[in-house]
Order: sequence, then structure tokens, then C-alpha cells
Amino acid sequence: WQAQTLCDAVLHPDTKEPVPVMFRVCAFAPANIPICLGMLMAPPTLFNVVFWQWVNQSYNAGFNYCNRNATSSLDNKSLAQMYLGATTLSVTTAVGLGQALKAAPLSAATAAFLGRIVPFVAVAGSNAFNVSVMRSGELSTGIPVKDEDGNVRGISKAAAKSAVTQAAITRMIMPAPVLLLPPVFMQVFDKAVKLPPRMRAGVEFTVIIACVAGALPAAIALFPQEASISVDKLEPEFRNLTNKDHTPI
Repeated sequence: WQAQTLCDAVLHPDTKEPVPVMFRVCAFAPANIPICLGMLMAPPTLFNVVFWQWVNQSYNAGFNYCNRNATSSLDNKSLAQMYLGATTLSVTTAVGLGQALKAAPLSAATAAFLGRIVPFVAVAGSNAFNVSVMRSGELSTGIPVKDEDGNVRGISKAAAKSAVTQAAITRMIMPAPVLLLPPVFMQVFDKAVKLPPRMRAGVEFTVIIACVAGALPAAIALFPQEASISVDKLEPEFRNLTNKDHTPI
């Protein structure tokens, strides 16, 4: 069982080839620690906003590509266009919302709190865009559907739609506990406790790491790498199939 778990963590479920270390699911949380620290703790200057959104989208693009359905191929030009689109959406959303907050008639405390939520809005939207476009080819070609014995029984566009939808929802949910909980916690904490800037930064640093280590894996686990789907939700040609003992699938 330990060997099987290790193989599942290292090998791509379709190709059975090793996934690069930084883009394995088990590496997602550790890799996101410096990214989340940068987005939440770096001063919100134009350079910092653009830089950390670019770093985040670059990592997400690599993660989505390495964990995509391997039966759907995309050329390098299409991949570059998708990456550029997701990065542009993320950066423009973060910068645009930041500028809007500066111009809004809000108190300094309210503006600062809402400014801490801007990274989540930018990341959630661009994450969904990133994975949806990265796997858009699956929607037109379909993905293999296997029975409980692991035998491929056909190609389904309905299964592809379900898989891509689940992936997009997961990518939107994943940053929520990491990019929303720390700002909310620190807002409450600052009202209750007054600390010197360095000590406060240490508390915020600890809270962010705790959220990444605890909440992020839970969000990733919402959907498994291989999911089941009811035959009733697939195309008609799948509904009369039987398994090896001739019982309906």
C-alpha cells in the first residue's frame, strides 16, 4: 500500500511518467508558501503586485500543464497564449482593484483590509481561467472513460466537461483559506493586541504558513486525480455497457 501511495504521488495517472518534483500535488503547498508570503506581506507597490502575480501564475501554469489529462495535446503556441492570458488577467485585476480602492472614499483601515483581499480575487479568477483554457482541448476532443477494472471504454466530452469544471472550481477554492483567512485573522488580532511591527510581522508570517500547511491540502483534496461519474451523465453509447461479469456499468 505504501508503494502504491508513493507511485500515485510521483507518477502521472495517464502516462505513468514521473511528474517534475516542483509540480507534484504533494509539492503544491510548500511551493506556495513563499508565493503567498509575497502576495500578502510585501508592500503593495506596483512592482510587487505585478511580480508576485506573475510568479503565482507561472507556477500555476506549470502545475496545470504537468497534471493535465495527457491524452489531450496542445502546441507550444497555444500554451504560450494561455499563459499570457492568465497572467494578464491576474495582473490587471490586482492592479485595477488596487487603484480603485485608492480612489474610493473609504477609511484607511477599510481600504487596507480590502486591499489585502485583492490578491485572492485576482488569483481565484485567473486560476479558473488558467486551468479552463489549459484544458480546453479536452472539451472538444473528450477524455477516456475507464470502467472499474481500468479498461478504457470510450472517449467522452461529457466526462471532459465534468473534469474541467471540477478542476476550475478547485483552483478557485484553493487560494481562499490562504489568501482570505490571514487578512481576516490579522484584522481581528490588531484590534485586540498591539504589537511592535516586527512582532506583528512574525505573527502574520506564522498564520500564513499555518493556513498553507493546513487548509491548502484540504482544498486540494476536494477532488481526486481520478473521479467517478454516473453513466447517466455520459453520452448514450456508454449506457448499455457491461463489465467483465456482464453486469451493467
